[in-house]
Amino acid sequence: MFRPGLPGRELAFLLVISRRMLLLLDVMCVAGVGWAGVLIGALLGGIRLVPTAVAVVVALVLVLPGFIAGVVTNRRIVRGRQPQSGWVRSVWAPPDLPRWGLVLTGLAFFAFWFAGLSAIAGMSEQPPAGDSAAGRRQVDHQQRFALGVLGGIGTGGTALAAASLARGRRTARTG
Repeated sequence: MFRPGLPGRELAFLLVISRRMLLLLDVMCVAGVGWAGVLIGALLGGIRLVPTAVAVVVALVLVLPGFIAGVVTNRRIVRGRQPQSGWVRSVWAPPDLPRWGLVLTGLAFFAFWFAGLSAIAGMSEQPPAGDSAAGRRQVDHQQRFALGVLGGIGTGGTALAAASLARGRRTARTG
């Protein structure tokens, strides 16, 4: 049983992720962002390359592990003065990337966010019965929304995992 007051057990529930595994998960996350971006671009051009179920499941499998690894590895153990609460032994740290990396991340996130929101605006509650073109547009909007959300999550996961890799590389150099 986990007790907050016991020393040495505060991060026992977190996974230990090697640098190679984190790099693999980051590359998967980048691939998921690319997958979502290509499919959204094709949908904006009027072409649905793959069915929605395949598109979303592939994006989810590529993006989610990297996002989780990025969040988990950006936690740091609190050192020095003990926190007020016994439950707070580690804190989440924002990514320490170069400014250009943060700007690119923000722009990509905004693009996916805009793609998702514009898809919601294009959806109708009930497409007219018998209008197959309206039904196809509805499915395209749903796919674009799901891929916009997963692309945004993947963008954040990529930045978080890259920040962890960069921080680990800097600490390895400085000793």
